[in-house]
Amino acid sequence: MSNVLSTACRPIQTTPTAKSVLMAMADFADDGGRCWPSIPKLCEYTCFSRRAVIDAIAVLESIGVIVADRSNGRHTSYFVRPHMNVKPVQLPHQCSSRTRAANDQTSAAPALDQCSSRTGPVQLPHPNHQEPSRTVRATTNKSTPANPEGVSPQTWMDWLHLRKAKKAPVTLTVLDNAKAEAVKADMTLDAFLRIWCARGSQGLQAEWLKPNERSTANAKPSASANFRGTDYGTTDIDSLPADMRDAVRAELAMGG
Repeated sequence: MSNVLSTACRPIQTTPTAKSVLMAMADFADDGGRCWPSIPKLCEYTCFSRRAVIDAIAVLESIGVIVADRSNGRHTSYFVRPHMNVKPVQLPHQCSSRTRAANDQTSAAPALDQCSSRTGPVQLPHPNHQEPSRTVRATTNKSTPANPEGVSPQTWMDWLHLRKAKKAPVTLTVLDNAKAEAVKADMTLDAFLRIWCARGSQGLQAEWLKPNERSTANAKPSASANFRGTDYGTTDIDSLPADMRDAVRAELAMGG
């Protein structure tokens, strides 16, 4: 901090922003006039924005009151030279002839501080970072349920393709509802899903089934057809299911 420089810089007339930056540099400078404050430091000192501080430094360089040394490439140093021949700067607001006449009549009255009359609202420097988002996104489980027991792989694959074509989800809830509807319809889940695929609909309920669909799904294969041409070896007929014993005895009676 150099009081000598600060005292020498006070009479210099320039724009309010440039004057504030100049006084800040004089405050940072040593007795030789050298200082190296950063732009954020000058923004903090003067309460001006980054753009305003950079423009003020350009004004001070143009009138010769400071000299910037940017040869370092990373940090800029400045030399404050208040005793050099300073080029006059035209202030943005000019007094009208009527105002000058009034000032001439009241020359004894103290003059208004032009710098203070043009001082606007203080602009704070823009932050260099953004607060990280704390929004937590809900994760969804998109895994497909396994092929249920009792459903053939082909039927299960066909039903999955149908759900995909309809852009409908395949979840445990949907599968549980399908099982419940199959129970209502008194048919297996495999038969219920096959009718579902044949219809090509997005959904299916037991009450929507037609009589022919129910009869086709519940039709049982002929017991005799299952045993015709089969070598039973030493299998005991009484060990067979009750609904097949008569069919086997009938086949044997016919010489099958």
